Amino acid sequence: MKKTTRFVIWICSKFTRSEIEQIMQGLLEVLANRNPEVKPKDDFKEKHPAYRNFFVDSEPPLKVPPQEAPRLNWRELLANYQRKKGHPLLPVNSKDLKTKAPKGSCCRVCGAPAEYLYFNDGKKRSQLKCKVCSSLSQIHPRYRNKAKYFCPHGGHSLYLWKERKEVSIYKCDNDRCPSFLKNKGKLNFAERLLTKVKSSQFKLRYQFREYHFTEEQLSHSAPEEKDASDLFKIHNSLNTLCLVLTFHISLGISARKTAFILRNVFSLPLSYQSVLNYTEMVAPYCHRFNLAYKGEVDPIQAGDEAYIKVRGKNYYVFFFISSSSRKITAYHIENSRETLPAVIAIKEAIRTASPEQEIVLVTDGNPSYPAGIHFINQNYEPNLTHKKVLGLQNLDKESEEFRPFKELIERLNRTYKFHTRAAGGFNSANGAIALTTLFVTYYNFLRPHISLNYSVPVPLESLKGIDTLQGKWAKIIKLATLA
Repeated sequence: MKKTTRFVIWICSKFTRSEIEQIMQGLLEVLANRNPEVKPKDDFKEKHPAYRNFFVDSEPPLKVPPQEAPRLNWRELLANYQRKKGHPLLPVNSKDLKTKAPKGSCCRVCGAPAEYLYFNDGKKRSQLKCKVCSSLSQIHPRYRNKAKYFCPHGGHSLYLWKERKEVSIYKCDNDRCPSFLKNKGKLNFAERLLTKVKSSQFKLRYQFREYHFTEEQLSHSAPEEKDASDLFKIHNSLNTLCLVLTFHISLGISARKTAFILRNVFSLPLSYQSVLNYTEMVAPYCHRFNLAYKGEVDPIQAGDEAYIKVRGKNYYVFFFISSSSRKITAYHIENSRETLPAVIAIKEAIRTASPEQEIVLVTDGNPSYPAGIHFINQNYEPNLTHKKVLGLQNLDKESEEFRPFKELIERLNRTYKFHTRAAGGFNSANGAIALTTLFVTYYNFLRPHISLNYSVPVPLESLKGIDTLQGKWAKIIKLATLA
């Protein structure tokens, strides 16, 4: 049964004849554009699904042009010549040494060695002719010195399309490129007509983005460093500080409720502002502790970003989590979802990996991740492979295979949302970074997981034998001051 038929049946079951006539009258006014407040649903995107659909090509470019395999075999050509003529084809007898082909050169068509090649352009000495297949070739092709990258699909040189401060975009203009023909073949009839007018709005050709990030730009977000002596000059004991972290961080209770519990249950006169101050005071130590005790990473990691509110504006937390150990390997906070924060998070996620380890990163369709992986593979080790999981349904084999890892990072986002929901947003970016840092400390070192048999992702020998959460927080703070 069609969608419109079901809709008609539903209307007839809910409304009377007079009401249906009024509905039809209103619909006719909408179709006649007499009602400016109501417009029909725009189906332009449904008819043109590839219109302005940006994505990053997964294949990295080639830095040298691909060597074409010889189309002919010089040994077979010599054998055929001997059968036809009755005598073998002799090598080139160069009487003048200047016309002799350089050693190591070979025919680019049949692969004949230098003995069967000779110069064919007089004094220029740049063009060789093969005596076996009679083909011409250049000793030093000019295009090799000009092009920086080459298309991985057709081997055509890429030209510099756009130049910006942080990125240079290279593009393949080969009309016979397999990637271009494949993307063009996916267009429907309406999209083919639109390409004649707005061809720039369809991404059909291979592109590569070369980013120019510096080491200063690739620094992981960290809480602001306070005076080192402030932590030891608080007007309360270490146990009180750890009680604040237990309620506010471990249990996800708001700062006001934490102060209320400490004041009315433990008789500790503490304001909610003191709770926030203690959080920002401990965060720098725990950040160094998280980086120092993270340990090795798993070969498969999942990444995603969760948004938070800072002074009413959206900020994004780029998380990466290991598939087996369940530990958070990166937690970068930025006010955008561009390539730079994705690169920073990926770099931190693989920082403790071995140089020869192959890592698979599973993310959603955000194009910042494949662009960041291209940058990492060109400048750092180990080698990264990207797997994309799209939507909520498994529409391809890749999404079906790596869906469990995407669900893993989604569960982490929900857990993070639970611990930050009580804050109701943040007044500063440093407050958001501080709370996120302490959440990662709790998640990696203190929070037991059912999938790990109620063990923590990063077990520490120094925390064994301590039963209370505030006692474990106290031990972590002592270790963090030494990290």
